[in-house]
Amino acid sequence: MGVGVHGSSRRFLAGFASVAVSFAIIASLLSGCTTEPSKLRYLDEEIAVSGLTGEEFTVTVGELTALDAVSKKAEGLRSNGDVVKFTAVGPTIDTFLEAYGKSRADFTGVRFSATDGYSVIIPKELFEKREIVLAYMNGGRALDRKNAPLRAIVIDERAMYWARMIDRIEFQTGDEATTTRRIVFLDTVLPALKGAYSEEEGGDIVSVIDLFGRYGGMSEGGKVYLSAYDGLKKNETIENFLKGYIKYTGEKTPQFCSPDLPPGMNMDGIVRVHSEGIVYFSLARASELFSAKTFDGQDGIGVGDIIRETGFLSSNAFRLEDVNGETKLVSGGDMSAGVFVEEGGSWTFLGPDGLRFENVALFESADADMGQ
Repeated sequence: MGVGVHGSSRRFLAGFASVAVSFAIIASLLSGCTTEPSKLRYLDEEIAVSGLTGEEFTVTVGELTALDAVSKKAEGLRSNGDVVKFTAVGPTIDTFLEAYGKSRADFTGVRFSATDGYSVIIPKELFEKREIVLAYMNGGRALDRKNAPLRAIVIDERAMYWARMIDRIEFQTGDEATTTRRIVFLDTVLPALKGAYSEEEGGDIVSVIDLFGRYGGMSEGGKVYLSAYDGLKKNETIENFLKGYIKYTGEKTPQFCSPDLPPGMNMDGIVRVHSEGIVYFSLARASELFSAKTFDGQDGIGVGDIIRETGFLSSNAFRLEDVNGETKLVSGGDMSAGVFVEEGGSWTFLGPDGLRFENVALFESADADMGQ
């Protein structure tokens, strides 16, 4: 796997061999059967590392055991409500980076990928503040086959970030997302795309390929940024996201799911999906988060709140489009003062001077169309 650790990198890691792993700390946590790191059955397993040096290389679990280790107890909540407990023994990500003359400040995040196809990005806001342990043991015990050869434990974060069976670590740089130029409303466009009913998925679904193919955001090698109503945030590659579906009926919708990805990569209650300057937005979920704004006697979601939430570009004019492709140009002032209200299961934009536009599919900047 990979091209192998550079000679200088191996010598650097070997230099840490004189810094013994704190067996006393590990042993104090356990009673009964324990395993010394030097006797782990997967010491020779290789993990590919990219984005850290000039070229991709591999590091073995045995080389990781030569680094200073910590022992951290952690609890993580799964999406089904179960609590996972783990005692992470291994080097922190800071210790690993230090071995190569780097620090977290050099990167905006890290992706962990597993042999079963699972992958997760630790986004910038978590990468900067959370302790991350590259665990090759659980307490004093070797990792079982469902976790070996390496598990990443993000202390004080949900279990979805705790990648197991890791075979690749990718350090990332660059901005998390581009500025928003179009907002597409999932509540309106998903039913209009006529997703097929699936007994296996338990609800009506639309493929991401169909959704992105119609409204944009499908660029090769790009990233997708998701957030849910419960505060969960996640990054995903466009390649993985295009393997999935958006379920829009049933519980916990909108929901990203895919039969071709591990279940842990699903995401419930999506508020927004950001890809290539386009935000796919759920008004129904946003209504649970935003304070209602009253307009012309009706309660709705203020456009100003949506603009702030999505990072939309300032604009002097906007173009509204409904599910049939009909459009309407609205001045920036009228748009910002308006609200979206739910009427019989669909969403309508209400603005000043009796402005009304039903079944809104999207709005976007339209300065050029207004002669700006």
